[in-house]
Formats: sequence, C-alpha cells, structure tokens
Amino acid sequence: MNARGFDRLIGCFRTVAAGLPDRRTGDNCFFEMADFALSAFAVFFTQCPSFLSFQRIMEQARGRNNARSLFQVERIPTDNHT
Repeated sequence: MNARGFDRLIGCFRTVAAGLPDRRTGDNCFFEMADFALSAFAVFFTQCPSFLSFQRIMEQARGRNNARSLFQVERIPTDNHT
C-alpha cells in the first residue's frame, strides 16, 4: 500500500470512528472518539508499552510524532484514557 492509499484508509477509519457511540458522562470528554480509535489502531505499529510515552519521546526528538503525521490523531489521549 502506498502513502496515499494509507492516508485514504486512515481517513475512512476516522470517519467511521467519529460515528462511534460516546457513552462517557461527566467532565471526562476531552478527546474525540476518532482519536481514541485511531490511537488504539496506531498502538499496533509501535512496540512501546506506553503509546503516549513513545509519541512524546518522538515529538521531542523529531519535532513530530506518528500519531499526528501518520494516523491523523488530533489530540493523543492520555494513558488513563486509552
């Protein structure tokens, strides 16, 4: 699969994930459902026990991270949200 095909796949995945039911209540609704689903999907492409930690390290070292650049995650959920 080329980069353009991957981007289309992620775009379709984002659209479907955005339609997932959101059963959260209270004030714990900071992250979009699409970001949860895409973050969970992206975890399979990393081999780090903490997805968030891996993305933060990458952001510090390279000025960007895979969650945003490859998987179009707008806001990375914190560890206790994933």
